[in-house]
Amino acid sequence: MPLNTTNRRGVLKAAVGVAGAAAAVSVAGVLPAAAHGRPHRRRLPSIPGMVGDRWANEFWYEYDERFYYNPTPELVEAVDVITAPFGDFTQTDAAWAAARASGRYPRSFIELIKPNKDAFELLSRAQRDVYDEFYGGDPKGLLFAFQEFGQGVLFDPRRPAGNKVHMMNYTPPAFTHAYHRWHPFLAGFQLLNVDKHWWAHINRLAGTAWELQSIGQPVNDANDNKRLPRRTVDGVTRKWLRRDTRQIDKAFDSYPYPADIGRF
Repeated sequence: MPLNTTNRRGVLKAAVGVAGAAAAVSVAGVLPAAAHGRPHRRRLPSIPGMVGDRWANEFWYEYDERFYYNPTPELVEAVDVITAPFGDFTQTDAAWAAARASGRYPRSFIELIKPNKDAFELLSRAQRDVYDEFYGGDPKGLLFAFQEFGQGVLFDPRRPAGNKVHMMNYTPPAFTHAYHRWHPFLAGFQLLNVDKHWWAHINRLAGTAWELQSIGQPVNDANDNKRLPRRTVDGVTRKWLRRDTRQIDKAFDSYPYPADIGRF
């Protein structure tokens, strides 16, 4: 398989988070983030050419600034330490798939990652900071940000060519590998009991975004990607929010698209 253009970005996105209490959020009546009554204080300047929700664009922009384009040396080291047992970060999905195929999962994967629990904890704390900053106390807003991310409808002209849409980018004609490189991190947090319920919910949101992107097939750098029908977005979201950890692991055994894509 060709390497995905997300590279380290896809791995660092593995550590996104939201408070575990948000797991019960309903998809009914999910509105644009401006309508959520979020407790944000900052007023954001208008960006000429930007398309999509202003706050969601800023959230994903800031996320990438901190964890992809300009990560601290400590964060780079943490990711390198975590991925070393996999071979490197591009082998994250393959290492997880091998653990699943071993017949000893989750024990086989725990044995692989447990020596590096400290790195998982460092990454978790750093990611929680940015999520709390943008969506603390606003679980519906974070859900909306993931739905918009999956549909590829957040166009940000500040981003470099090839990454102007906040989405899991890819190298055509292959679909993105990044969701499958994200999931082992999310599963790892849970298996190591690092904010287990927090990451379990993010696993559901990541799965939601993966399926929405699989259905919509948004295009890199396009400022006119279309939203999916509301019924589809709500149906896919509801399906993933109801899944337990075992069901999510099983769903990610399928590649590149969900086995039950579009069914809810």
